[in-house]
Amino acid sequence: MASNREDLIRSLAGVMGMSGEAKKKDSHYDPSTGTLYCGSKLFSQNDIAEAKKFCESNMKKMASIGDNAAMYYEIAACAVELLEQDSVKNGGKVVVKDE
Repeated sequence: MASNREDLIRSLAGVMGMSGEAKKKDSHYDPSTGTLYCGSKLFSQNDIAEAKKFCESNMKKMASIGDNAAMYYEIAACAVELLEQDSVKNGGKVVVKDE
């Protein structure tokens, strides 16, 4: 019942021009499945591996042309690396296996 009430309030807020967006879900990583939940989206181990490759590839491209965006790709790649290390420390699966 509380869910219906929240939905109604959010709908009314949207009609009145206020933020009527859905309540965001907590983000977390499930080491037992290797799934990253980010708000209402979920990312599999393969998604995470592809994101890491993308970041590393673009980091090298941007660095080679002297673009500051290389730093942002490096930060994202490091974040994936931390996620990987934390999952292993907590007894979970390795998120991304290096090739």
